[in-house]
Amino acid sequence: MKILLLNDEFYTTGASTAMLRLAERLVQNHEVSVLPRIDGQGEVRKQFEAMGIRIVKDLAGDPDVIVSNCILSGALVGEMAPRCPVIWWIHEAEIGRDLLLRYPNMAQGFKSASHIVFQTEFQRLVYGSFLFDSPAMVHVLPFWNDAIYRQQDLQPKPKDKKRIVCIGTIEPRKRMEDTIMAVNAMSSDQRAGIEVVFIGKYLQLGEGARKLSEALPERYRFLGEQPNEEALRYLASADAYVLASSSESQPLTIWESFELDVPVCLSDLETYRHIGLKHGVNALMHPVGNIDLLCSNLQTVLHNEDVRRRVTRAGKSLLLKNLTREWSDEFERLILRTQTMAEIRKMGY
Repeated sequence: MKILLLNDEFYTTGASTAMLRLAERLVQNHEVSVLPRIDGQGEVRKQFEAMGIRIVKDLAGDPDVIVSNCILSGALVGEMAPRCPVIWWIHEAEIGRDLLLRYPNMAQGFKSASHIVFQTEFQRLVYGSFLFDSPAMVHVLPFWNDAIYRQQDLQPKPKDKKRIVCIGTIEPRKRMEDTIMAVNAMSSDQRAGIEVVFIGKYLQLGEGARKLSEALPERYRFLGEQPNEEALRYLASADAYVLASSSESQPLTIWESFELDVPVCLSDLETYRHIGLKHGVNALMHPVGNIDLLCSNLQTVLHNEDVRRRVTRAGKSLLLKNLTREWSDEFERLILRTQTMAEIRKMGY
């Protein structure tokens, strides 16, 4: 089967990583190509090319099925669906709804896609008004990144201070500045024994946090994009992982932290209830933007061994229960089903 993967862009995000893992599965049995919505270089492009997958510039080649990644591809889904059945894989939650209201043409995907795949039930609620009259079949299929289990000997990065790790694009939704300001709110003695490592493409940082990080580069370290293996080595060395975002669906780095026994500090988002995260049980949470509470939670996980032990054990327990589902098998079956239904329609049935 000819499968075209419409990927958003090639720098390292959770959505691009998900598409990469799907491609690794599909290329074993199918002819796979990738069309970027925004072309360019990046670590993810290198990995597609290393698998022998062609990077194409248009829809030429008559694919049998298209898998389109991210809410931003909605307008392209509308354009491509008349020529080929499309599975629309949506990773965003509330921010995706906000984008649809700002750019209504992206909502064409709901009218045109054959299938829509979410990661959580929460997303189905978020997009409920757009799904009301959509002809697409909707599926909830959590995604897991198995890269962590491929490491024969995952050696943590060396350190001489307590290390807080943040992974994700440096942009407003991720609220990376909250971690900087939370560490800055600690006592001078505590700050002296902490370093914060940021992994991800740098797009934008709040003015106050930017000036503070530039003044103290040895404390606030921005490493840019890193290969998955390097990011995992930094995460394995972390004393705490922070994700202070204002919107998420199913962040992969939370599960990786659970596997590596790293305590997580998260913003208190509605989506987390739907994937089993609970404050004080398997994570410590704070209301979005509450720097004081994030500071307090960080102090707790950095210095209270009993809390660290309890939340990391509960996190791994949740992860292991979820890993009983093989998402790539299910996704490939959905692709095969989509092609079969398209062939039946061609026969007039």
